[in-house]
Amino acid sequence: MTDHDTGTAQRQHRPPDRPRRAADIVRHAVDGISAPAAFLVIESRRGPEWGAVVALLVALVIGVIRRRRGDPLTVVTVATAIVAFHSVSAIGFGEGRAFYFPELVINAAGLLACAVTLMIGRPVTEILCRRIGTEPAHTAHDPAARRRHRRLTAGWAVLWLSHLVLLGHLYAIDSLVGLTLLSALFCKPTVLAMAILTAVTVRRAVREHLAPPHRKDPS
Repeated sequence: MTDHDTGTAQRQHRPPDRPRRAADIVRHAVDGISAPAAFLVIESRRGPEWGAVVALLVALVIGVIRRRRGDPLTVVTVATAIVAFHSVSAIGFGEGRAFYFPELVINAAGLLACAVTLMIGRPVTEILCRRIGTEPAHTAHDPAARRRHRRLTAGWAVLWLSHLVLLGHLYAIDSLVGLTLLSALFCKPTVLAMAILTAVTVRRAVREHLAPPHRKDPS
């Protein structure tokens, strides 16, 4: 292999640089806000039914674009299904704020799952992390792992509760603009940040658990 080939291979396997990662984050943020923004604009002019239809069409178009970019089918399907759930809610209740009723349901379900699993001594973050493989089987009886997941699950419970309080207030006063901004600028970003924090915390702890104990050099 020549030096040129080696350099090419290194560039091909080099992880994405920070500007590219930042661009990806911005692109996903725009994708996430497009359907709710479309609903907000159309609902104010044509009512919740038309707003819901347009939001779903926007979500489908974005789904096609994301698939062409190479995003996983499961991720695209879930994102589109969530918008469909919101749209059906708005049509079913016949009011604009009902577009965000599913978010109340999701946050309430998340809070309930955290509370129940903490009470029975099996934190939901531990259950999910073991299912997806982030938390390995060999830490199943590790007290440190259980304490770690109790703290993480408690953090998730606080997050879900904060969402519920704010969403519930804006829902009660029928502030569709407020609900849209809260969902886009606070709820979704904080869920993403908490998911990243959970994954990083678990993986770091697992690495430390697997690392050989440090031996002091006798002198």
